[in-house]
Amino acid sequence: MRNYACSIDLGGTTTNFSIFISDEIICEWTVPTPKENIIDMLEYEIKDKISKLNIKSADFKAIVIGIAGIVKEGIVRQAINLNLSECDFAHLLQSRLNIKVIVLNDVNLQAIGESKDYSSLFLVTIGTGIGAGLIVNNQIVEGHNGAAGEIGHIYLDSKTPEENASARGLVKTAENYLDSHNDYSSLRDFETLTAEDIFTQAKIGDEVALKIVNDVYFKFGKLLAVISSAFDPEVIIISGGVSNAGDLLLDIIKKGFSEVAFKNTEIRISSFKEKAAIYGAMKIVEDL
Repeated sequence: MRNYACSIDLGGTTTNFSIFISDEIICEWTVPTPKENIIDMLEYEIKDKISKLNIKSADFKAIVIGIAGIVKEGIVRQAINLNLSECDFAHLLQSRLNIKVIVLNDVNLQAIGESKDYSSLFLVTIGTGIGAGLIVNNQIVEGHNGAAGEIGHIYLDSKTPEENASARGLVKTAENYLDSHNDYSSLRDFETLTAEDIFTQAKIGDEVALKIVNDVYFKFGKLLAVISSAFDPEVIIISGGVSNAGDLLLDIIKKGFSEVAFKNTEIRISSFKEKAAIYGAMKIVEDL
């Protein structure tokens, strides 16, 4: 009887595995993502782990993979960090493991995990980059090319959110400000500045850090208001590493949102965080 399933979060740097039954996680492990021969790595890791657990392929219901890239109906159209293009990833791995394989964009998989209590939502991940997943009437929206949710590439005042609101973008914005202004800021004391440093200094009252965070995420909130007007989600959920800034980030985004939005929409920080992809895989497997 096929009871087991596996969730795989395939990122450009690391790959996270979780084997589960129903909603119970049996084991989890992480390995570096290789620059090539990714299918070989996945095949080896799955076969090695199920052998050690004394499980057979026939015991598996499915493997669900979230990939950082553009995915349409299981085909990886483009995943730059993984060096994949027009790859029938699901078929290739399924033929080696003899287990059903389902492949989605990683943020779409997280959005499914976040959708337990909602029929429509917009999930925004703000980390090294910016991604988003849209669910409408309990269905994930991939778009014609599989690129729905790529809001990091929308131009706002000659810059994209990726360039100023991602973790890397926030740091670059801060560095540009410090280079072009002379006012004192504790940010100048950091040899290697991070987004976490900027939020920490903003929280303890550094005026420059607070100004930078306000300028960047007020504008980002206005973008979310435009998206909300187009798709009218029940909730907008903020996830990713930058979301660890908590209420400071959320309050600024809400202010920007209310400046443009014609109605109220719930906006909150994800409570699932990095577990959202696993919950998404559980939901997909449950519905098979």
